Amino acid sequence: MASSVGLHDAQEMLPELVERVTRGEEIVIEREGRAAVKLVPVLVPEQVSPPRVFGQNLLGITYIAPDFDDPMSEEELKEWGY
Repeated sequence: MASSVGLHDAQEMLPELVERVTRGEEIVIEREGRAAVKLVPVLVPEQVSPPRVFGQNLLGITYIAPDFDDPMSEEELKEWGY
């Protein structure tokens, strides 16, 4: 549940309210006894991770060369130390 603060009080204690909101609290500012504004923390895009799809790398590109499972040549085996 959000905390409520009158408009006049909010003007006087804005730095404190901003600090409370950055810690995750939601604050409703009332004008003439009615809710007028709601202060909520901003989600920075770096904090929101995109959903991962099975079988895709982070760029969403999936590619396997058609010959990826072909046997290695003698030359390639020597390069790999076999």
